[in-house]
Amino acid sequence: MVDPVRLAFVGCGNCLHISFGPVLSFVEGLDVVAAVDPLPENLAAARSGYGIAAGYESLEECLDNEAIDAALIAAPVQLHRNLAVMCAERGIHVMLEKPMARTVTECDEIISAHEQAGTTLMLGLMKRYNRSMLAVADLLESGSIGQIMGVRHNWDWGGAQEAISAGWRGSLDTWGGQWQDHGAHSVDLANWWAGPVSSVMAVFDRTEPGWEVENEYNVICTHQNGVRSTHQSTKNYHKPNEEHYLIFGDCGTVELRHRSTVWQYTTPYEVAIHRFGNRSEDHQPAFCSNWLEEARRFGQYKIELDHFVQCLREGSRPRTDGASGRAAVEVITAAYLSAIERREVCLPLTTTPDIEGFFAQLPARVPERLR
Repeated sequence: MVDPVRLAFVGCGNCLHISFGPVLSFVEGLDVVAAVDPLPENLAAARSGYGIAAGYESLEECLDNEAIDAALIAAPVQLHRNLAVMCAERGIHVMLEKPMARTVTECDEIISAHEQAGTTLMLGLMKRYNRSMLAVADLLESGSIGQIMGVRHNWDWGGAQEAISAGWRGSLDTWGGQWQDHGAHSVDLANWWAGPVSSVMAVFDRTEPGWEVENEYNVICTHQNGVRSTHQSTKNYHKPNEEHYLIFGDCGTVELRHRSTVWQYTTPYEVAIHRFGNRSEDHQPAFCSNWLEEARRFGQYKIELDHFVQCLREGSRPRTDGASGRAAVEVITAAYLSAIERREVCLPLTTTPDIEGFFAQLPARVPERLR
């Protein structure tokens, strides 16, 4: 019998309680033996909620006291570089939540540390483990919509602005807000569907009180094959939260839509192909008998963890590796540079922009009633 992978969960906030926690018991060959978080209340909730035996306020303390094989890092992005490099230096495999880091340089330092240590580095780009997204990948691979001509992504929020707390995600320390957060997914998907990006144009807004970085974005990416992908998000949607993708082909359009406010995505995305304005085909994967069974068999975070365990067992390269995370961060950073210099930015990047300085000077466009 093979011993389970002994895992430390680093950063025990929403990512644990909403995303990974509900499926931890379904992952074979994984034993979460330690929780790491500087907040005692987070540690207590992690240990009591998921039966995690040990709790530590720092990763260093955890590594000094626990024999672990791997760490899942779900801490704020400004901590990713140091935590991931520390793990590599101690011979610990890492699953690193998106976005990989704040800059391409930080990404390169993480990749280099794990390459030198011979440890596995996997990025938590869970949408590539979502069965609706995988079904779409199969449709595109089979040529179901012909040549891909464009991609459109909208991730819109309809909740009352005054009820939403920016938290660490809205802090200047992150060097990025909604675009850095959601763009990590939408850029990764666009790269998957349409290939690498060659240039980027972007504008950003701050429309909520308490945000020191952007909470709205409009970004246009030109891919190396000429395909253009657009990425947009607003907090002024005034409809239920919605994540929506359109992939335009010369003989059909794939549409993916998710309108649930449950981050766990316990139901499959709506998937359809539309043709020539008068015909639609339903390709949504069938829902299991209940939500628990859906999460057990197809939950994207569960499948993602299964893949991580498999990679450690086999010594294989993860589907979402360091290069995938770096590619997304490069596009994200290029978009910030585009907004700073008000021009189209070509890749590869040759400079690291002053993102912190940009946000310090970005005018807020907060509605009068919220000021």
